[in-house]
Amino acid sequence: MARAIVHIVRHGETDENRQKIIQGQLDTVLNAAGLDQARRVAGALRANPFDVAFSSDLSRAVKTAETILAYHPTVQLQKIADLRERHMGNLQGQAISPTATASGNRSIETMALFASRAVRWWNKFLQYLSTLPVRDTPYEILVVSHGGWIGALVRTLVNSRKLRTAEGVAIGKCLNVSVTRIEMDDNRNGTVTKYGNISHLVGKWVETNADELYE
Repeated sequence: MARAIVHIVRHGETDENRQKIIQGQLDTVLNAAGLDQARRVAGALRANPFDVAFSSDLSRAVKTAETILAYHPTVQLQKIADLRERHMGNLQGQAISPTATASGNRSIETMALFASRAVRWWNKFLQYLSTLPVRDTPYEILVVSHGGWIGALVRTLVNSRKLRTAEGVAIGKCLNVSVTRIEMDDNRNGTVTKYGNISHLVGKWVETNADELYE
């Protein structure tokens, strides 16, 4: 049996997503479609008995997390800066274009530092998990973050063999309010059993995440 099940959700759509504007760590908000998406993923996760919830402290992630937790009123949301999207420097606020390049741009958080930040939080989370008492049912953990962050975390952990992917699971796109599920055992071994799942959506997402183009 899993010791914990971690549900990692990407935030809902923003106007900047729709307009293909690079957000990075700009504090943008959900648009009407994003609010609808958040309600849809909240409904999909309604039956999961969450024990604890973490979110990026940026508004679009916080609002998505709060919408999910409306069904779980006893769970307190912990807002964590390390769960923020990659800082895109002077590209933040720009539309995708051939000239908006991350190559050689020193104002942008490097991928190495970005992935290190994501893994740093994961290691702190594993330490927290190890302090929880053993019980008959797995702990259910909610994490709400950003497309680039989720991809960086999962790819780094899989590539370093700290996580493995279940049969048939591919690390691909991470669309708005997609759900990634990781099952952890008592030995800190984890299996990605879902990645970027959007089965709860019906045509309610954006194809391109501008920030992810600069991984």
